[in-house]
Order: sequence, then C-alpha cells, then structure tokens
Amino acid sequence: MRYKIALFLIGIIIIVGCKRVPKNGNQQEHLPVAIIPASESKSKPTINVYIENSASMDGYVGDNKTDFKTSVYSYLSDIQISDITNSLNLYYINSNIIPHRSDLSDFIEKLGPQSFRARGGNRGTTDISNMVDTIIKKTQETSLSILISDFIFSPGRGKHADQYLINQQIGIKTNIAKALKNRNLGIIVYQLSSEFKGRYYNREDRPTMINARRPFYIWIIGDKENVAKLHAEIPMSKFKGSGIENVFTIIRGNQNVDYAIRPGTGKFNLDRENSKTKIVKTKRDHNEKVTFAVDADFSELLLDGNYLKNLKNYSVSDKDYQLNITDSPANPYGYTNSLNFISDIIKSTNLSVKLKMNIPEWVEQMNDDIGLNINANDAMGKTYGIKYLINGVYEAFTKKENFYTEIKISINN
Repeated sequence: MRYKIALFLIGIIIIVGCKRVPKNGNQQEHLPVAIIPASESKSKPTINVYIENSASMDGYVGDNKTDFKTSVYSYLSDIQISDITNSLNLYYINSNIIPHRSDLSDFIEKLGPQSFRARGGNRGTTDISNMVDTIIKKTQETSLSILISDFIFSPGRGKHADQYLINQQIGIKTNIAKALKNRNLGIIVYQLSSEFKGRYYNREDRPTMINARRPFYIWIIGDKENVAKLHAEIPMSKFKGSGIENVFTIIRGNQNVDYAIRPGTGKFNLDRENSKTKIVKTKRDHNEKVTFAVDADFSELLLDGNYLKNLKNYSVSDKDYQLNITDSPANPYGYTNSLNFISDIIKSTNLSVKLKMNIPEWVEQMNDDIGLNINANDAMGKTYGIKYLINGVYEAFTKKENFYTEIKISINN
C-alpha cells in the first residue's frame, strides 16, 4: 500500500549564535537571533492627509502655482509612489473632517478658495487644540497622520487673547499626554513658507489684504516607528518648493542608543571587559591635553543635524571636560555623531552626557505674540501663537523625562 506524504511548512525559526552589541554599550555577548518570517512583520501604515480649509488658508492656494501647492504635491506624490504605504487617504479639515476621493492630482488641482468654500465646515475660526486632538484620536498604531495648516490661533472677537492662547496650550498638552499613556507617539513639525495672496485674518478675525510670503506647517503624527519610516523614506532634502526652513521633532525621552569610545582619539587604554564605555590609564597628548571621542548612533531619535550639533542641547556632568559635536567618521556600525572630549586634568570620573529635549530657537523667533497688525514690525513672516502650540506638545512629552538619551563613560586612572 502506497502512502502519500504531505508536508506542511508551519514556520521556520533559525537560531544562530553571533556577536551582538547591546544598546547599553556593555561588553559583547553571544545571543541567539530569531529570524521571523516576513508574513509576521507589521503591515504598512495607512497614511491620512488633512489639509485645513479654513478661510485663513485661501491665500496659499489662490494662484495657479505657489510654493504651498508645489511642496504639498511633491511630498504627497513621493509618499504615494514610495514603498511605505499602500493607502493614502485625503481629507479637508476645519471644524469637521471632510473626505476627498483618493485622486492626488485632482486633489491638488482643486486646491483653491472656491474648492475650500465648497467643502464646507466652519471656516471662520480654528480651534487648533480640538483639531490636533481629533487627529491624534484618529491616528491608530497602523496609521500615520499628516496635518497641513497655517496653525494660526483664532480667538475671535471679544475674547481675552492671552488667556485663550494659554488655554489652548494646556488643552494640547492634556490631549497629547493622554495619548502618551499607552502610545509610543512621535511628532515632526516642518515649517515651510509660500506666496500668500489674499485676506489675512488677525486674532479678532479682521481681514487685511496682503501679497507676501507667509509660513505654513506640515505635521507628521503617529507611532514613533511609523514616523521614523516616513522620515527615512522621504527626508527633508527631497522637499520641493522653497524647501523646509525649520523643523521640530519630539519623541519619548530616555531612549537607548548605541555608542562606543573610539580607539586612537587620545592617549588611553580601553578596559578589556567594557571596551565601549570604560577608559583606563589616561595620559596627556603632546598639547598637554586629555582627549577621547565617543561615537554614537542618534538616527533613531529623528533629530536633525543642526539640533544634534548645537552644544546648548547637551549637559555634561563633569565641568572639567569640554565637549564638541561633529559628524562621525565613516564607519560600518551606523554611528552618526562623534562626541569629542578634551580636558586639562587627568582624573578618575564617571562622565554623563545628556542630550536634552529642548524647543528649538526658531519657535520663539517665528512667534507673533500680538496677532493684530500683520504689517507691524516683522509680523508678516511670523505665526500668531505658534510657540504656545509647540510648548503644549513639548510639555506633554517632557512630563516624565527631559532628555532624549544619556551616554555614560567611566574613566579610571
């Protein structure tokens, strides 16, 4: 009697012994690595795009061609043809979310005051706190949200503007803090600018006709992993139009990063058991200085190069060591930055360097605190209340930690 044998492949797990470098920089260990079938990996996130169609946005889309249209179209087109998502959904947003059929070219071609008005909703005032809260609640673990707006607060006539801004900041902080309780959120804010021809509405909703360049913003909101994928797939350098002028990025603090002392960057020996994090037998160089460098991989923090090289964003526990930040030399380990230390003193110490969670200086520089006369001083290139919006986001993320990561080096002489 002949039997047919049916073989069913249920799953394959290949265990291999290999050298693995742990994120905390301790000595190397032999650990098993599981290779998981591709079918078990996370699916591609759905990307939902929301363009605010309040009356304050009409001036960006009145002409046939503006940097606003060019920047938005090129960015969304790059997303559509990328491998990051299989679903790009388009919406207008003001007091309501208004779906649009997923034809990107049609969506961009119809960006105009008449189309904005036809989509409906409350176009007169914008409650930014509620708008951001709505987007966050609709952003799931399997989706990403892109919000495009001028982000100008609209208190309306007869309201106490200063108190309104403070209340909006508190509302934004509260809503994001709630989401952070069970979500690993990441947020990127791009600041761009474009031609603006039309009515500019001040904080009391009084219009002024202007023809000038005005800032606008593109927000990316979602789980950090999805935000990181989009950020890597379409970096800032790919933006068309006038390009990205400023960026604010924030994720949870106290992240682990890979780092290691680089041999040959001074007169010292590395501890045999902790060669990545411990220095022994330090000596002065020919300039009578103690020097060494630590290479670190900051890529997972999503921070731009300007932020990472700004010494104001670092704190050093031992003031006898001066710090300088540069790009890391070409290396096979993925290190992005080099932390270069110099001191006049030979001593034993436990050195801690924290990369702080700071609000970039451009936020204050772009903020219009008055919001009444667009032609006053340099208000034309600023956004009314933008710092309150960013502060609300910042306060939510820094409730528990105020640093992105910490690097610890032991020096034993």
